[in-house]
Amino acid sequence: MGKRFTYCQGFYGGMLAYVKSREVLCSILLQLGLAVFLAHGYDFRVNYVAGRNVVLGRSPYVGGVVEGVLAEGYGSHVQGLGETPLWALYTGLAYSLSSSSLFFFNTLLKIPVIAANIFLSYLVMKRGGDRFFFLYNPYLLLVSSVWGKPDNIAVLLALTAVGCGWGPLSAAASLMVKPLALAIAPSFIALWRRSRDRILYWLASSAVMFFTPFLLLGWPLENVVYGVFNWFKPAGGISVFNFVEAVYGVSTLPQWLEPLSYLSAASLAVVLLLAVKHPPADADGVLRLGLVSASLFLSLRPWVSEQNLLIIHSLFLLVCGRLPSRLLWVVPLIFAAVNLAIPQQLYLLRPSIVEELTILNHPARYWLKFATSIAWLTVLWNILIRKKLWKWWV
Repeated sequence: MGKRFTYCQGFYGGMLAYVKSREVLCSILLQLGLAVFLAHGYDFRVNYVAGRNVVLGRSPYVGGVVEGVLAEGYGSHVQGLGETPLWALYTGLAYSLSSSSLFFFNTLLKIPVIAANIFLSYLVMKRGGDRFFFLYNPYLLLVSSVWGKPDNIAVLLALTAVGCGWGPLSAAASLMVKPLALAIAPSFIALWRRSRDRILYWLASSAVMFFTPFLLLGWPLENVVYGVFNWFKPAGGISVFNFVEAVYGVSTLPQWLEPLSYLSAASLAVVLLLAVKHPPADADGVLRLGLVSASLFLSLRPWVSEQNLLIIHSLFLLVCGRLPSRLLWVVPLIFAAVNLAIPQQLYLLRPSIVEELTILNHPARYWLKFATSIAWLTVLWNILIRKKLWKWWV
């Protein structure tokens, strides 16, 4: 495919020395310090109950009931996990090792998240890019080592799938942590288009990783099957569809808008067809294709969480070496503040924070979220078009 990928050559040899550098060690200490006491209350409870369910032999996808401190603010009922089985199994391991200690569980949950940030910074450095984004950027730290969601782990595995020799297996593992890598599925297929076996191996590996825990641990599939359709109903986050919350006071698409929820999936099909007709010319083209695919997918999706944008930021860093504009992370950080995601990270230290924030539930804030979402999309697509990053075949 012309120019070869290079950012994974000598991966293990250089990684040890890289971790020992002062900048990386300081970042690890900083992230661990943030990770212990901070966490998004809503998602922490979901992970905690999922881990508890796995240890008790129940499905992490059925949710459960909490009492005491964890019942404050959000109520006693906790929904099932939204991530795929590999992350579900890890929450079970973290719960088992933590002996039900909330802060110890929180710390254990963040260890692979912090490690993923270090690995991502190393990959970007190998491409000659700005490694400090994954070490010290405030937005990055918020949506990863503070928040505690595994999006950056899924991103790391997806990027190694297109840039290293691990290919289909790494892509499958990414999907089984969180299906965020679907956003760059056209890149996988374009990269492996001359090898049907690699595509089949990717699909087969994904199926095996997905179904094995359900078969071996007796988790019922019904909740997951029905839950897939729920992915298309929520509306909110850093998405233009969050106007629904301002107009209707709910975070679910009204029935007349539900057909629009499939635009994101349709965009993948369109990009894939275009990629087949105009395949990437080289390795850089594969990354550009992923950037366009992920940008379209997340621009059209009704619900986009702040941490989902990491796949776009990571691809920008690999393609351009650095983010073309600070607004690419400043605007999402502003959105997180308007969305009250930042103060909710104090939940473990101050569970009452959720009730205290209800005073800010005003239509003006919801419209401000909408305006910030428009600003984010304007910044994103202005850069993609102005720098002609949408041309992956040249």
